[in-house]
Amino acid sequence: MQAPLPTPQLHLLQGQLETILLQSSGIVTEQQLLQRLGLQLTNAPSDPHYALFQRHFVLQHLLYRIQKQWLLDEVAWLDIGLAKVELLPYLAQQLSAQDQGRAQYYLDWANFYQMDADTLAQQLEDFWQQFASRTVVSVPEFSRQQACTLLQLSWPCDLALLKRQYRSLALKHHPDRGGDAEHFVRIRQAYQQLRAELR
Repeated sequence: MQAPLPTPQLHLLQGQLETILLQSSGIVTEQQLLQRLGLQLTNAPSDPHYALFQRHFVLQHLLYRIQKQWLLDEVAWLDIGLAKVELLPYLAQQLSAQDQGRAQYYLDWANFYQMDADTLAQQLEDFWQQFASRTVVSVPEFSRQQACTLLQLSWPCDLALLKRQYRSLALKHHPDRGGDAEHFVRIRQAYQQLRAELR
């Protein structure tokens, strides 16, 4: 399967990424890496979440290529997390079955092309539901005004706007990106209440 970027551009990005990783100390977030690389794709989709997924996929693909190469060359162990990367000594390597599965997923360009905006939206929704169910926070029901204030919306609004705003705030306040878990759960609760009213 052909990559979404020309091979010379991928090699250039990989080299830049290796330099960034070798110069970093400690943990580097995915967001920091994307910003420092300035990774942009031509023909990027208009849906911002889908565009972010594509940039994320290319970054993860490059990270797993680097991880594999550095492992073969005994340079270092690149610990690739869900939203962060850490450079560790070569002997610290620990590749779990879950890590292997993620590596296989991101190293296969077919997975890049199989994702579409609707599937991504459903996967994000499923993820947020699972996350909220694992996070034990007692959240009382909000009034409509409180829910709108939390989601930074005015009432009335339509379901499409509600979903867009929720996804945007959920990404911003996700604990893996440095957000507060309790605030994230409150946003989720407000979203569910308003969604129920709009259905």
